[in-house]
Amino acid sequence: MIEVIYKDEKQTAKGNEESFNLPKNIRQIGIPNEKYRIYIEDYVYTFLKKIAEKAEEEEKGAAAVFTGEIKWNSGTGYLFIRGALTAEAGEISAEHVEFSDLTWQKLHEETEHYFAGQEIIGWFLTQKSLQMEVTEGVQRIHMKLFGGEKALMLMDPVEKEEAFFCYDNGRLLRQSGYYIYYEKNPQMQAYMLEKNPELNQPEQELVADDAVKTFRKIIQKKHTEETQETEERASVFSYAATACLVLAVLTVGVQFYQNYNHKSITDTITETVSRTANSTEVTKAERQTEKNQLRQLPR
Repeated sequence: MIEVIYKDEKQTAKGNEESFNLPKNIRQIGIPNEKYRIYIEDYVYTFLKKIAEKAEEEEKGAAAVFTGEIKWNSGTGYLFIRGALTAEAGEISAEHVEFSDLTWQKLHEETEHYFAGQEIIGWFLTQKSLQMEVTEGVQRIHMKLFGGEKALMLMDPVEKEEAFFCYDNGRLLRQSGYYIYYEKNPQMQAYMLEKNPELNQPEQELVADDAVKTFRKIIQKKHTEETQETEERASVFSYAATACLVLAVLTVGVQFYQNYNHKSITDTITETVSRTANSTEVTKAERQTEKNQLRQLPR
């Protein structure tokens, strides 16, 4: 079961022991139990997947340690995984993991350098075809290197499976769910870019989580649809404006034509009337002349 949850405000865990803010913008994987609540930051999760992919290519196991903090409230343990450091421990497998004094020294130095103020709160193990269960060997390694309270995460890069385990009642028990949260994490980004120069690209491209990609695709699709709608509206408006312009030109043309014809007809009528009037005046003058000539004839 996978559920995506985006919260606008931070929640606060309140109880008898202490209160603290919970991350906002989280993705819930499975159903977390009431005994342990694990929150892993997305850049950390992305880095672990890179480690697993590289281990698969090289056909060997790999390990890392988690940095962050553990809080307790009303009997519930809250593990906030804010960073991860690669553990260079030679040959690593589900049957054999050994951290030398030199390995621990380097891990503590890197914790102080990259994640000052945080503590080591667990570890990560990946291997091709790794079973999502804790064997006696893994249980023994965990208790020897980390002890109780600390968390363990297993990841199989082939089957794309992963699971968290927390110590309870003398055993590492698989957790039914956990949270991936999203926030600015410059410490982890700096470590990632130093260990993996190929990741030196815009911040948004570092987030490889499917939920984030899906969310961005939805936003991009919405933006594209809005752009197309705007263009369609602009096209319709342009067409309407062009049609109105053509109609206006035709109207002016018709009116001009009508006015021109009207003027021509008016001029013709005026000319005809003028000619008729002139003709009438000439006829009257001729008649008067004839009358005068008749009067002058001898009787």
